[in-house]
Amino acid sequence: MSDPTAPQSIEEEEPLPLEPYRPDCCNGGCAVCVLEGFDDEMALWRRACNEVLARRALKKQQQQQNN
Repeated sequence: MSDPTAPQSIEEEEPLPLEPYRPDCCNGGCAVCVLEGFDDEMALWRRACNEVLARRALKKQQQQQNN
């Protein structure tokens, strides 16, 4: 039986990082580009999403074993 209050999408548990406004990047090869920061945030978000999926799979497996 599923929990109707449980988040249905990963974005409900792990909000997607906001993409920087493209004109904020000057294409000048800055040492700390706003787009590189976004890439780092996306990598962290993907890792968090994988953790959410792993928790969901473990919870589902535990529920199946209890039935």
